[in-house]
Order: sequence, then C-alpha cells, then structure tokens
Amino acid sequence: MKPGEPHQSTIDLSVVRKAMRNERKLAISYRDVEGTESRRLIWPFAIGFFDRSRVIAAWCELRQDFRHFRVDRIFALVTTEERYPRRRAAMLKEWKARENIPDR
Repeated sequence: MKPGEPHQSTIDLSVVRKAMRNERKLAISYRDVEGTESRRLIWPFAIGFFDRSRVIAAWCELRQDFRHFRVDRIFALVTTEERYPRRRAAMLKEWKARENIPDR
C-alpha cells in the first residue's frame, strides 16, 4: 500500500449498512492491532472514515460499551435476525455526546 492510500476492506459494507437500517446485530470476527482474533456481537450505528481507515461505530456486547472497529480488521461477519434493543438514533446521539461531537 502506498502512503496516503486507504486500507483495503475485506467485507461488503452494504451488509453493514443494511444491518444498521434494519437495526440488526452483527456477529463479527475481528483482528486487533497485534493480530489477536476475537468474536464480537455488535450493534452498528455508524460508518465513518478516520486516518485512512473506514470504521464502524457500534455498541459491543462483549465490552458493554461503544467501540470503533476498523473495517479492514474484520475478516468475517454475519447479520443476525436479532434486533438490537435500543434505537439506532438514540445510540448515535449518546455516542456523539460521549465523543463531544456536535449535533448538526
């Protein structure tokens, strides 16, 4: 990869967008910066671009908190039939408040 180029994704972001629209949980397989693999059940509510990487902002059931997942580190994902118990808009509002992101 050349300097300044975005990191490549191995997943289909349309699947993530559909899960967000339908407020469905995603089961993901993720590798952290050290390469350690974990399985997470997340409630995705936003996709963003930061520091040459796409990220998914989500509630993580394992950590019981908001987390950001780099898309290029997700190596598998499955949409579940399970709806998340909170509205996407409410989670986005709470996340913005925590991150000190102004509402527009």
